[in-house]
Amino acid sequence: MSSIPQPLLKIGYNVLFTIGFALTWPYLTYLIWRRQPFWERLGERLGHYPPDLKEWLKDPKRPIWIHAVSVGEMLLARVLVRELRALRPNLRILLTTGTPTGRRMGEPLLDPQTRMVYAPTDFYYSMLRAFRRIRPTALILVENEIWPNMLWRAQKMGVKVFLVNSRLSRRNRRLFRIARSFVRPVLQLFDWIGVQSPEDMRRFAMAGFPEEHLHLMGSMKYDVAALASDHPGKGLEVRQAAGWDQGQVLFLGGSTHPGEEKILAELVRALRGKHPELRLMLVPRHVERTSSILAELRGTGLRVMRRSDLESQGGSDPEIVLVDTTGELRDLYPTADLVFIGKTMSGTGGQNFLEAARYGRAIVAGPHMENFMSLRREFEETKGIRVAGSAEELERVVGELLANREEREELGRRAKACFQEHLGAGRRCAEVLIGEIAKSERSSARD
Repeated sequence: MSSIPQPLLKIGYNVLFTIGFALTWPYLTYLIWRRQPFWERLGERLGHYPPDLKEWLKDPKRPIWIHAVSVGEMLLARVLVRELRALRPNLRILLTTGTPTGRRMGEPLLDPQTRMVYAPTDFYYSMLRAFRRIRPTALILVENEIWPNMLWRAQKMGVKVFLVNSRLSRRNRRLFRIARSFVRPVLQLFDWIGVQSPEDMRRFAMAGFPEEHLHLMGSMKYDVAALASDHPGKGLEVRQAAGWDQGQVLFLGGSTHPGEEKILAELVRALRGKHPELRLMLVPRHVERTSSILAELRGTGLRVMRRSDLESQGGSDPEIVLVDTTGELRDLYPTADLVFIGKTMSGTGGQNFLEAARYGRAIVAGPHMENFMSLRREFEETKGIRVAGSAEELERVVGELLANREEREELGRRAKACFQEHLGAGRRCAEVLIGEIAKSERSSARD
């Protein structure tokens, strides 16, 4: 099937986008009511900016525009901005994001050369206003942000578009191929695409992305995991508050999902006969599940203490600590002896395990790691992770690692070596982008 002519595609997309927006408006209104930051800056989402930003944008040195939709993408943007600044300190950067949490994550980047606003909604009018006001020298999209009106407006203004740290799942590849005649003209608008793995290269090409624009750069998630901790030493404080400073072996379940807390608790109960030093710290992905997790754990016969109670009731050496606070997992990894990666046993897709690898922790996981298959392969090739196919096999693997401290520590060393080997994607992307931005600036100067 041939591609749809671009004028017809633009009309069709804008009609459908407007209809879709109108149909979902009641839900969006509810979100606006729930999230005051969204309401307070609604004008930014329509391309209307405050006076101080308008004044900043009047500078003859036009900025680059980096779009990072939410928290994960903004962390990647923090790495990219750091590397761009190292190569070109005076580069002017405008960051856009789509969520209040993404905005908070980007605030440490703000300085006289860096500004941040909410991204314009992909209406024709909003993108027209935004581009006319920003006048970017380049547009950099983090991961898989594909907004047709944004891309069409960039093409209209002669702005090069870069997609960094991109990956493509099998499911999305199939969707792109099914709708190839609709999406191929849009995919052709990218000037440069930095992908994470050779498998992603193949999937992008099969989905219809221009092969000559695909470049293997590695994953910037390694660089994100290497960012400095906000609270170094916090993990040791928590461990000491629990009374786990007398030779206990800490097994940490990171970002666990429903069902996994019970699996890990039963595992600890089964192994404590041979390994009385074993302790479990559970860090659920969603802290609002705390009450239901406590109810599940009551039948295990193990003493459970909330993280929030450690300061007032700590030091009593419970078998399990349930972390009912947020934002601490990164700081807890360094003090663990063994780490289980959540959403890999009873969930689907898995969670990111690179922060555990950064600190040289022995890592075990269940079979469901669909969202991180390329990372899993890299670590399995270097024997830096142990993957169990069932709860029974997980118990056996953990038992082996508890019985052999040298093997456990070697597993952690291999994980750390693999992590360090794959650092640097952010710098590689930045070097390419600085070169391309310089070309764009020279072209604009001639015009």
